[in-house]
Amino acid sequence: MQRALPFIVFVIVLGFARIFGALTSDTFANFQPLGALFFCGMALFGWRGLCLPALAWVMTYPMTSLAQGYEMGAQLLIPVAGFVGMIALAAFFKGSNSGRIFVGSLAAAVIFYVLTNVLSWAFDPLYGPKSLATLGQALWTGLPGYPPTWVFFRNAMVAQSLFSAIFLIATSTVPVALQKRDFETAS
Repeated sequence: MQRALPFIVFVIVLGFARIFGALTSDTFANFQPLGALFFCGMALFGWRGLCLPALAWVMTYPMTSLAQGYEMGAQLLIPVAGFVGMIALAAFFKGSNSGRIFVGSLAAAVIFYVLTNVLSWAFDPLYGPKSLATLGQALWTGLPGYPPTWVFFRNAMVAQSLFSAIFLIATSTVPVALQKRDFETAS
């Protein structure tokens, strides 16, 4: 249990960050760490790096969807498609240095935004007739009654930058600190 405690705490913190973002969607819409963690997890650790962000997302998706006024249903597949796009790009960056992973993470946020908004436009009947005008609406303003989609994009880019940097710094410094501690205890 003691070995699992950091992972449990990590999932709980991720969950609270998602729920906080959903409850404050007028100001912090889409400001959450999962995109950065999906990308960095795959780029740094491969498939096993996806376990914690996937668990946090699965556990919080129903709560955040209801808090934001979305019904549970097939639209669940839209963010899944976005995360799959991010993960596919992250696989390309596997084994890269931190700088390249950081830039790739920002590109993944753009892919997630474009992919999820295009799919929403394609499958949501509220966008009306499918045209370049309604596609532009999906990519810039979104549907009436919700924060504009450009706000989601802005917050996603800020969150992706911040949380990717934190994750990359943590993964590069923690092993060094652990090695120093192990060396000192062995001496």
